[in-house]
Amino acid sequence: MLKYIFAVIMLYAASAYSGVLTGEIKGKVADEEGKPVVNVYVVINEPGVSLTTDTEGTYYAADIPYGHYHLTFSKTGYISKTIEIDLRAPIASRDVELDKSLIQTATIDVTSSFEAQDISQSTFSISTLNLKNLIQDRSHNLSSTIAEIPGVNSVTTGIGLGKPVIRGMTSNSVLIVHDGVKHESQQWGDEHAPEISVYDLDRIEILRGPASLLYGSEGIGGVVNIISKPLQYSGNNKTIFYGGLDLGGFSVNKEGTGNLMLGAGLENLGIKGHIGIRNSGNVNTPDGIFLANTLNPAVKDTIHGGELSNSGAKEIEGGLSLGIRNKLGYIEAGYEYFGREIQMHDPDPMATGNQKLNTQQFELSENFQLSRNFHLEPIISYQMQDRKEYETTEDKEIDNPNLYWKLKAFQGDVRLHNDFGENFSGTAGLSYSNTDNKSLGIEKLIPNFVSDSYGLYLFEKYNMNRFTLSLGGRYDAKKINIQYTDMTNGAEVKFIVPRVINMNAFSGSAGIVYRPNDDIDIFSNIGRGWRAPSEFELYVDGVHEGTSRVELGIITQNPDAEPTPETSLNIDLGVRARLKNLNAEISLFNNIIDNFVYPSPAGLTDSASGLPVYLIKQDRSFFRGVEYSFQYQPAGFILLTLNGDYVFTKNDATGSPLPFTPPMKNIFGVKLQKQNLGGIYNPYIKLSIKIVSPQNDVDPLETKTDGYTLINAGAGFDMIFSKTVASIDINVENLGNLKYVDHLSRYKTFALNPGRSFNLKITVPFQL
Repeated sequence: MLKYIFAVIMLYAASAYSGVLTGEIKGKVADEEGKPVVNVYVVINEPGVSLTTDTEGTYYAADIPYGHYHLTFSKTGYISKTIEIDLRAPIASRDVELDKSLIQTATIDVTSSFEAQDISQSTFSISTLNLKNLIQDRSHNLSSTIAEIPGVNSVTTGIGLGKPVIRGMTSNSVLIVHDGVKHESQQWGDEHAPEISVYDLDRIEILRGPASLLYGSEGIGGVVNIISKPLQYSGNNKTIFYGGLDLGGFSVNKEGTGNLMLGAGLENLGIKGHIGIRNSGNVNTPDGIFLANTLNPAVKDTIHGGELSNSGAKEIEGGLSLGIRNKLGYIEAGYEYFGREIQMHDPDPMATGNQKLNTQQFELSENFQLSRNFHLEPIISYQMQDRKEYETTEDKEIDNPNLYWKLKAFQGDVRLHNDFGENFSGTAGLSYSNTDNKSLGIEKLIPNFVSDSYGLYLFEKYNMNRFTLSLGGRYDAKKINIQYTDMTNGAEVKFIVPRVINMNAFSGSAGIVYRPNDDIDIFSNIGRGWRAPSEFELYVDGVHEGTSRVELGIITQNPDAEPTPETSLNIDLGVRARLKNLNAEISLFNNIIDNFVYPSPAGLTDSASGLPVYLIKQDRSFFRGVEYSFQYQPAGFILLTLNGDYVFTKNDATGSPLPFTPPMKNIFGVKLQKQNLGGIYNPYIKLSIKIVSPQNDVDPLETKTDGYTLINAGAGFDMIFSKTVASIDINVENLGNLKYVDHLSRYKTFALNPGRSFNLKITVPFQL
């Protein structure tokens, strides 16, 4: 019923008219010498409108409702800049000066609050991959693309699958948000990676730390916020056509990728679509043997290098967006499709286990200016996912899945934003979600269930001179309706009886930023987060081929158990510096989580399958650490970088570290880049050295891993054709073809990490 209430609210909002006035935003972009800068990428963040400067360095947008806006200006070779504009008259004009620099830094943050804000006002630890970063650093999947950001790592299943790890937490503890909508895709599985394309993206923002205030349950560890390229609209009655072609290749698994985006914009109508493919073969690892650690320090396992059998993948992805704008505001509708077929490598070279999944998402979002100080933002979405896991290729051919889940998820948010200029702004809102999951395979693993979640929240921010203060609170309730499920498997007869589980929690956040001058931010935040244990963590019972282990959930172990949600108390303290030749950020954090849910090795082997047994447990746990990032430009053509992080975990019940704690990493880089060289622009070469420490602080039933040092190299340049800036980037990963295993690799006990890979990326945007 609540689904329809949200839909009615949105339709009512769309039909309302408040007589809001509109105006124009325009200006010129120049460098320090006063020369116009062409092809600057300009985004008006609140409505999500993008445009570029013309040959005179001019930008122009019409029919923008009166209000307060953040405009971001970015171009390779210049420091990005964000400005604020109050549109209170028919024309708001603002000229912008961009400084030449190789330093790339975030200037806007939309993840730590419900509205865009200058990064200097953020009380959270935020990192951003902008459009140029994505072009140069785009990898095989979302998780590997962001894995070198401080505080971020990746749990990998070969090359094809990866799950983000933020400050030592992953799966349901890390929230994936795509264009304002939580990504629902059975994230409880270690090998259940996010089904999101790494193409057609404007940027990726990573919030490190609890975000339950903003997004409710499942944001207890952090948020990965994926923001698509906005629609473009024409500034006059002439239609604009735009698009982009992305091509890529990776030698280590003979992978080829391609994505085509096409769009058109009128004055009040925008449309764009994209379609992409990815096809890869088996992964190659360095030849030879590698001695891996075991639970017995005196014994080593021999891992043989070479080609990993049954490790290829296929993907097809696409989307379509339609937007309408008028004097009242904006309405956008979108559809995204993601299909993946992936082979699951196994120690047995004859094994052919594989997965097949399809994910679809429909979204309708609106942003209506009710007055100069208030605007309404309703968002609804509907997601569908089919996930099938097969034991053999033959099973796949006859569509006989061992595990099969059908997930349907509805989400709705209604947000009322208040904005009283630069000093005071905030958001009040309510949210509802409904999830329906069916277990249809031979093995059920988890029961059928329907869950409903409700949230009510308020967040306000106040700026005064050198300070920014933020404060917010939220109440959430979740009801899980476990349905009757026949869990019978072979001779074992088992039934799940219906049960209703209710959980609720208060969460909140308070933060402060002190700016002793315009270039330094000292920020701190204290936040309480929460997460309801997933249905998997409660009821899992049996062999999970994807994780190669037998898992037993909390209620499976004790049917009378009364599950309690995780609750966290996190304190952040950090400093950001944006000097002329130096950009730096250092963050310290301490996160205490009560009732933390984690898989614990039982030290037993299942007699039927021969797989290790893991028990899902809850205990008080600690996560403490530091993250740091430095960019230093000693000369006009040299950029030196250092990124790193360290996280310490402890299980209070056992006194031992938590399983799968990432080891310390440091990444040193040097980049040489010129603005132009003959007929090419922004040519560069770069070298990075990634040093990963040994991980000896492990759970007693978890293997230790040795440290390793990887060397990566790259080069690239841009070419300008009329309104197009094409990019060609070449890089070599694992230049020395090093034999190693990563601590967060699920293959670490029987397969090496990938060997040397030559990668090519070609990006050709265009506009007519």
